[in-house]
Amino acid sequence: MIVQANNKKQARLESIRYVLNYCDYAGRQEGATDLAPDPTAVMRFHRRISKID
Repeated sequence: MIVQANNKKQARLESIRYVLNYCDYAGRQEGATDLAPDPTAVMRFHRRISKID
């Protein structure tokens, strides 16, 4: 995974959102809050490489 790090605070928050969205853990409930990370800030390596070429 690649996290855009132009803004450290935003990059850290998006990283946390990614981990919380990806992993199952005790007490996780489907609620009204969306924890999905911003796709422009967190992306897979192969998606990033295709944008460079």
